[in-house]
Amino acid sequence: MIRVTGIMLGIWISLSVFACSGSQDNPADDDGGSEDGGQNLCGSRVCISSETCVHDAICVSSTDRPAKACAEDEHELFEEIGPADLSCHNTEACLSDQDCPQDASGTSLACHQGFCGISPPSGTDLPDTVVFRGCVDAFGIGDTTHDMRIALYLPGEDPAGPSAKEVVSTKDEAGCAYWGAFELHNVPTNTPLVLKTYDDNGNFVPTYKTNLILWADLATKEGDDWVFDTRATVADPRTGADLWLNPWRGYAISQTTYNVILMAVRITLPDDHGAIAGTIRDCAYRELNNVRCGMATEPGVMTYYTNAENPRPDLSRSASHTNGIYSAISLPAGKHQISCLAEDENGQQVPLGEYSVEVFPKSITIASFDRFPAL
Repeated sequence: MIRVTGIMLGIWISLSVFACSGSQDNPADDDGGSEDGGQNLCGSRVCISSETCVHDAICVSSTDRPAKACAEDEHELFEEIGPADLSCHNTEACLSDQDCPQDASGTSLACHQGFCGISPPSGTDLPDTVVFRGCVDAFGIGDTTHDMRIALYLPGEDPAGPSAKEVVSTKDEAGCAYWGAFELHNVPTNTPLVLKTYDDNGNFVPTYKTNLILWADLATKEGDDWVFDTRATVADPRTGADLWLNPWRGYAISQTTYNVILMAVRITLPDDHGAIAGTIRDCAYRELNNVRCGMATEPGVMTYYTNAENPRPDLSRSASHTNGIYSAISLPAGKHQISCLAEDENGQQVPLGEYSVEVFPKSITIASFDRFPAL
């Protein structure tokens, strides 16, 4: 199964420093370790001076300017709207809940494997299961997404295999931009899930959306049913603000779009390779620019995307654009560790979590960053 939670790799070093910069003395191509100069390894390598070691496992290029929160305008372009809210993340490793701060809304955070994040909401009036419904959006070149297969996987189930919860998307021209809508019943809340979208004709790349958690306190009551609808706007109990549940929607990427992306990054994908992609958001679920991501295993290319109605890879960028989109293309099938870094208004490097993400052959795994789940 896929569990998109942080990976515990041991007790962190140097006074519990969560993300420590590489030595200025390290050459850019040095892959030595503690036996070579007494330097501390970050995973399998030593970070260079321009990188930060996250979770003692991943070297990520340090950012050089503060991250900014962004929003989409009426022309489907994104623009900066103010400072990023990074208050739900910690800069030093936590060992217990007492080490975690309250976020900007006053919500207490919980410690999970060194990261501070959201703990499952509690209360007898909250649902254990919901009706999960919403839209399937197509990324890039527009394609309609009705008549696709939508499969949900619970913890312990293999997303490459059959699912007990699978439906065919229906047509909803009024409610969904790309017409594809789905509805799944008895979906557990507060649980890491995988939502797979694919079709039988090969028109779409199989897409696995991980890190999908339907928080119980974001569900609404409709008659006798509790519903989590990605088209709805609800009151976020953590911030008190209205929250559009659009980030929880399904994704589809046409084979045509993917072919254009592969040509843009000049990669021919081996049959046993896949990719990871996603959107980086702040603690108020707003897209972030100026964020950098890194992996324990180097992909063929890590790229960010143009701010356009149909975003395309921009190899000249070293950090996310205002739409917050990143992708790591050409990774061998299997599990991979990924993390992203944002700089706060005080100049501190803030890790946005670390996830173990499974890559499938000829497929795309969606792993987005926002509030870290303390599950």
